[in-house]
Amino acid sequence: MKFPPFGVLLGRLLDHRQSDVGSLSRAAGVSEAELRDVIGGLRPGPELLVALAPALGLHAADLFAMAGQKVPDYLAPLDASARWYVSHLVNYALCLPADQRAELHRLVRELPHDPRRQPYVPYKWFDPRKAGFGAMVANMLYANRNLDAGAAAKVLALCSNGRMYVSAVTVVMIGQARVELTPERLADLSTVIDIPAGDLAAIIGIPLPDGSPPEDPAAADVAALVWEVRRLSAQQLWQVCVRAEEMRYALPHDAIDRKFYSAGAFRISRHPPATPDS
Repeated sequence: MKFPPFGVLLGRLLDHRQSDVGSLSRAAGVSEAELRDVIGGLRPGPELLVALAPALGLHAADLFAMAGQKVPDYLAPLDASARWYVSHLVNYALCLPADQRAELHRLVRELPHDPRRQPYVPYKWFDPRKAGFGAMVANMLYANRNLDAGAAAKVLALCSNGRMYVSAVTVVMIGQARVELTPERLADLSTVIDIPAGDLAAIIGIPLPDGSPPEDPAAADVAALVWEVRRLSAQQLWQVCVRAEEMRYALPHDAIDRKFYSAGAFRISRHPPATPDS
């Protein structure tokens, strides 16, 4: 299936939300004529994608993925080497009560912004012109949330409480259009990429599965945390993981009700990661 232009996907989203171009134009502060040109098939520029993001309630980087464009460095994760810690953080944070998850969010927000030392290189980037919507979603995982194949598979299993328990190879093959992006998988992917399942289904043009997955506030919180930590260096994310591990091991065992949590499976080293200057 040919990957549609961004304007087609935007039109599907607006139809699903029962909104229109005029309303979006006013909310985003962009020209209605420009938006109509994009709806008609014109390739959107980076400035337009960035302007549309807050009006749509989506991340600008994910709009770049919808447009089949690579994310510019200023919107990309800070440190590719930090990706090793993301699944570790998810493993601990999912088991924490809401107030402690909120503490992790505060810790992340309070950490200083380290300078970018080098251009960001994602683990993989897939061309939607060749692999369609599977590539789009995989780019949201790998390029926008700083995950590699193994981490993506672990995060999907954990945040779906085991419903999407697939191998790392399967996640890669979704991005290659060699494994089908089914409605059931889409519903679980939507949690991790923090896009409402109905919106994502409308954009892709496939139905949601019968019987939506139960609401999971912990998974939603952790998906937001995965987004927030993309601005951290490996050293900073290690600090957050250490704190999350301390919180987790202070909990009584019977406080945890996560099928896919495995006590002791991911212990964080007490030695910080090496920095480029060390």
